[in-house]
Amino acid sequence: MDKDRIKELAENPDFIPGIYNYCDRWCERCAFTSRCMNFAVEKEFFQEQESSDEMNAAFWETISSTFEVTISMLYDLAQERGIDLDAVGEDQDAGHELAMQRAREHICTILAKKYREMAKEWLESSEVWTQDVAVKIPGVISAGEAPGLQESKEIISWYLFLIEAKIVRALHGKAEEEECELESYDRDADGSAKVALMGIDRSLAAWGVVHANIVRDRQGVQDILFCLDRLRRKMETVFPQARSFVRPGFDDGQ
Repeated sequence: MDKDRIKELAENPDFIPGIYNYCDRWCERCAFTSRCMNFAVEKEFFQEQESSDEMNAAFWETISSTFEVTISMLYDLAQERGIDLDAVGEDQDAGHELAMQRAREHICTILAKKYREMAKEWLESSEVWTQDVAVKIPGVISAGEAPGLQESKEIISWYLFLIEAKIVRALHGKAEEEECELESYDRDADGSAKVALMGIDRSLAAWGVVHANIVRDRQGVQDILFCLDRLRRKMETVFPQARSFVRPGFDDGQ
């Protein structure tokens, strides 16, 4: 794929601009893949690949070639806009590093890491995954609508690392906004925080299904739920506008 093809895709009016910036990367569960440029690019890369091994090998080759094409396109765009890329960003390095340090030391990041470690250990040690039943959670969902254990595990596993990554990104953006006084960072931070909160909400629901299914080690699941709920509350305090952030496509009815 060359830069002309990337530009052609970018100009497709059917794609929702920026929809991929605030998603959870779970394309298999997404209702907007037909309107996502990232999905279209990935599909075009791999449309002729048949096996996972071939796909993985092609992926890294594609990443390398795409990087080169993207850099070339970036320089073309910079030239059009009169921007000297070689001179940009040198004076922002110190602020960027400080912002990243603040993000990684934040209580939300610490809680996210603690949750990840607790959840990962429980997922790997529990034998509950040998059964798969849909259970009724009183007052929440009917038995027919409830996800089974395997589906709950899939949800938990998908968001296990993504929650922490999105939180760090949100906190980093917020810190840079405070350092540089740039409001755009703050808006982007709310978008990342919203995705993290969505992952937390869905993980809480999935752990609720697990808790309703098990007899042994319920205390361990309860500890995970308490940690995750504390993280949810902290995130809502730090990013009070996050849940009202409008993500392109997902929240604005495009």
